[in-house]
Amino acid sequence: MNMVRASLLLVLACVPAVIGASAAPRTRHVYVSVFDGKNVPVTDLTAADVTVKENGKDRDVVSVVPASGPLQIAVLVDDNGTGIFRFALTKFIEQLLGRAEFAISTVTPQTMKLIDYTANAQTLSAALAQLNARPGSNDGGQLLDGIAETAQELQKREARRPIIVALTVGGQEHSTLPAHHVLDKLRQSGASLHVLTVVNTALRSQPAATSAGALIGENMNLGLVLGDGPKQSGGFTHEIVAATGIANGLQQLAQMLRQQYLIEYTLPDGVTPGDKLSVSLKRKGLSIRAPTRIPDK
Repeated sequence: MNMVRASLLLVLACVPAVIGASAAPRTRHVYVSVFDGKNVPVTDLTAADVTVKENGKDRDVVSVVPASGPLQIAVLVDDNGTGIFRFALTKFIEQLLGRAEFAISTVTPQTMKLIDYTANAQTLSAALAQLNARPGSNDGGQLLDGIAETAQELQKREARRPIIVALTVGGQEHSTLPAHHVLDKLRQSGASLHVLTVVNTALRSQPAATSAGALIGENMNLGLVLGDGPKQSGGFTHEIVAATGIANGLQQLAQMLRQQYLIEYTLPDGVTPGDKLSVSLKRKGLSIRAPTRIPDK
């Protein structure tokens, strides 16, 4: 009887602690890049400098630290067989070796993967060698399909720091995917989209559309994705008039990826995750590149 009473007292003693306990707030994270007035990456950002809102509601910033996890970078090369991106892309990869693994695909006109994700320098060099002058697709390609497929693949891989780099010389878009479908795939993957476009019609002809739908539909969808995708995902868009600007654009991107920050913030218990994000800075004179849409999970 004494043993029963003692056991009952022990159980009752534990009940208040169990009832009073509450689940810890969930932690979410986002990667951002911060620059000063001269477009130089900032290296001394702290949690006190950052404000995070999710679906318009303030969130508590737990930490702001330099990002150190490996990057997963998918490169889509839509160069019409000119080989125009090969040298600059080689330098870009060299700057990030040891920090990232890369997959390289061409769009001529459908997406064809040259190499799956790897950090092996020799394997990457062999893939880059295939980006020399070769037969192209003069009237355009299916870049939208390439972006959507790549985002879906990164989501399946559960990539921690997914990046999509689209290098294009423009032209007619032949994919029929609607922009919202591609943008949703991009958001669900958590990947940031970075777009470098060479604005030079000599690299690819611009044939007249065979129908109003071909012009207004496919090309408008491509324009929306290449414009809104980087804004929503925290990437950038870089238009280049001459081929000499490609190396500079990719060098800027490499520097940005090397200097990213990882921001962790908490979601109060019981609050449903949102997909709309706003990250701002309290320090004056700085600018931030951060996603505005994130996976709602």
